[in-house]
Amino acid sequence: MNLTNISNIIKKFGKYLLIFFVSYYLIILVIAPGSASLIKAIFSKKEPANISFGLLDPLEFVEKPIGQNTPEYVLNTKDGRLPTNFPDKMIVYKFKPQQYSYLAGKNAIADANTLGFTEKDLISDLKGDIYKWRNSSTGSLLTIEIETRKLELSTNLNGRNIDFSPGSINQQTAIEAAKALFTSIFRFEDSLYTEGTQAVKLGSYLGNKLYETTDIREAQVALVDFYRSINSYQILGPDPSKGLLRCIVRDKSQGKYPMNHPMIEAYYWEIVTPSNATYPIISPKEAWDAVKGGRGVITMVTPKEANPFDTNTPVNIERILIDNIFLAYYETPNYQKYMQPIYVFSGTYTTRGASGGDIAIYFPAVAGQYTKQTTPPSQ
Repeated sequence: MNLTNISNIIKKFGKYLLIFFVSYYLIILVIAPGSASLIKAIFSKKEPANISFGLLDPLEFVEKPIGQNTPEYVLNTKDGRLPTNFPDKMIVYKFKPQQYSYLAGKNAIADANTLGFTEKDLISDLKGDIYKWRNSSTGSLLTIEIETRKLELSTNLNGRNIDFSPGSINQQTAIEAAKALFTSIFRFEDSLYTEGTQAVKLGSYLGNKLYETTDIREAQVALVDFYRSINSYQILGPDPSKGLLRCIVRDKSQGKYPMNHPMIEAYYWEIVTPSNATYPIISPKEAWDAVKGGRGVITMVTPKEANPFDTNTPVNIERILIDNIFLAYYETPNYQKYMQPIYVFSGTYTTRGASGGDIAIYFPAVAGQYTKQTTPPSQ
């Protein structure tokens, strides 16, 4: 075999190798995803939706301010594509209806006593639906809505370094303290919470302010968020970075209430399970087109330098890069009858003169024809 024949063989081999690789990547990147969707559409057994709840109320999202800019939206997923493996319908769940109880007022007072507030701290009358207490020594304000059981406790923690010992709390003891706290005020009875997940951020003082720390030798308090899921789907509140059960806790051995838990937020809606109601949902493309068109609601903006123990100021966002798209369920602090699925678009944002941060956008997943249409106010 001479050199000419060998050269021809190598050229042919190279050509076939090139054809092989081009064909392979064409199948992987173009044909396979479409084929999978086609096969799924043809052979999957389609059960009709069971729209047993009728038309659903429109969801009420809480929008985060982002300044005057109209941001640019960029799809930044790993393969540069929208997901294709989403269902075409999802279960809709019912929240247990609010029921008036003659014991609601007494229960609220009992919860306040458990949290360290006494009759002398009461600053509202007991005739309305909202009871309020203020602790004279700590300045802590407790608010309880007696019908909804919505509970909020806030304390100005600036300059209170002396109330919290360094190295007194860690991730595990924080979760235990938070579970005990919510159990003591009967806000931890839902099995979805007891079987759910928790997120913990440790805090320590630098000067007069609390900041996040990862060093347990410095940790003085902990911020604990509780999350729940149903059928492997997360249940998210108005801000996906915050649980609807959340609190700041310290080591209980340090003293009396309410400084053991200077911040509490508890919104407690029980879910009726199981549910056989299913509703058609829009496709990822429809949801993405709506978000690109500015119809999504920005529900979380977290700058890279954000302090979880402080409030963040609004930022001007120029560009939003969506890294992940997933389905979840939405739960609002304001009572609604049904828990509905939503699309969540999460990623990062950029802005001029700052380091950017994390962002999340919500959009309703249930197809619009199955939702009550809001009537614009008359002129």
